[in-house]
Amino acid sequence: MFRMVCEPIEPMPMNHKGAGGFVTFEGKVRDRNDGQAVQRLEYEAFAPMAEAEGEKILCEAKSIFGLLEAKASHRVGLLEIGETAVWIGVASPHRESAFKACAYVIDEIKKRVPIWKKEHYVNGASEWIGCHDATVPALEQEFYRRQTVLSSIGEVGQARLAGARVLVVGAGGLGSAALPYLAASGVGHIGICDGDPVEISNLHRQVIYDFGDQGLNKAERAAQGLRQLNPFIEVKEHPFRINIENARETVREYDIVIDGTDNFATKFLLNDLCVELKKPLVQASLHQYEGQLLVVDSRSDGGCLRCIWPEAPYDGCVGTCAEAGVLGVLPGVFGVLQANEVIKLVLGIGDVLSEELLTLDLRNYEAMRIKRTKRSECLTCRGDTNAAPRIDIPMGEANELQLVIIDIREPEEWEADALFPCHRVPLGTLAELTKKALANQPCLLVCQSGMRSAQTAREFRAQGITAFSLVGGINSL
Repeated sequence: MFRMVCEPIEPMPMNHKGAGGFVTFEGKVRDRNDGQAVQRLEYEAFAPMAEAEGEKILCEAKSIFGLLEAKASHRVGLLEIGETAVWIGVASPHRESAFKACAYVIDEIKKRVPIWKKEHYVNGASEWIGCHDATVPALEQEFYRRQTVLSSIGEVGQARLAGARVLVVGAGGLGSAALPYLAASGVGHIGICDGDPVEISNLHRQVIYDFGDQGLNKAERAAQGLRQLNPFIEVKEHPFRINIENARETVREYDIVIDGTDNFATKFLLNDLCVELKKPLVQASLHQYEGQLLVVDSRSDGGCLRCIWPEAPYDGCVGTCAEAGVLGVLPGVFGVLQANEVIKLVLGIGDVLSEELLTLDLRNYEAMRIKRTKRSECLTCRGDTNAAPRIDIPMGEANELQLVIIDIREPEEWEADALFPCHRVPLGTLAELTKKALANQPCLLVCQSGMRSAQTAREFRAQGITAFSLVGGINSL
């Protein structure tokens, strides 16, 4: 067992009846080094990689020297004179092999574990003198070596990836496939936005999570996994659902956005915002056994989602994965393709799907690449985003517009007390509902998930009634 710890080290108990030799080593902070008076030490480490490499060293020592047990702890943070920086303990049937094994572990930790030491001197000066300043860059080079040998990437391309900032909205099926490959490729700054917890029904396709992750936030759990996969990158979690109120602030931090969501309201929100901010959007949609992939890039002639669908389809017109089902490998395939489009965009290689729509059916591998063109009358591409038809709005905006709220759920769905002041007119009484909407223009329609209210708002607008829908419905509050 190898541990990186922030608190003072407590030696771990070791007790084996078959052991003839127990050897421990403690490395303490001393007050002088190379003739200079030392005041304290400071250690920093890539903890996930340090623990993994340290564990590997202990396993090697057990195998080489026939140990019964091997343990080690290393401090990080500030240490005062006399405090223990590293503790190693081994148990062996023979004392000679125990001594040799302990020495081996000490030497290998110094050479291989990514830990840096900063000495703070009595005269106020300080200096990083880590025992392997050259080792970690070598580790990082080795991490990407199979990729940098490609002539179209090399060290220059790897540096471009390291400087890229990519936001993945949705850490579900698509995101959980895209994220590991973005991290492993060396994308230097990755953001993960998702407010949902891991559920057992996710696991057949969202393979970065495991059975024990149920109930944990997806963004936070995914970020933890990426840091363990690649300690050379930065990962930032945004543990909330993207919406019209937080999207702009979140998206503007990044260069490229991956859409891993499964609802039209969010897809079109990201589309409109990325076009406005001139940030490429890599978008995928799935249905049962087939999916589609495209890149929205304001610099291209391929247009945006609204060039294909001038008005966003209402959520529910096509079932989500939960409603219609999905083949487990489908989001994996398309999530990896999304990561591939991001890498191509960063490196400037290959043909990016900025002017085409790719469709693929996994049942028979039928694939099509459909040409896309920008519509001259597209309000989003023209930059007239305020004029684009908007149905779904958050409660905060509804209050600002002073909309009259109409709850269209059926009586059996109502709570004992309303969550907010509203008229309760069930959708089943359509004539009465229409009359109430006409009498209270403009209005906000509310249902449980936002699906029925969005469709009804569209029908009302066709009749000249100014109606909006609460995005996400009651579930979003």
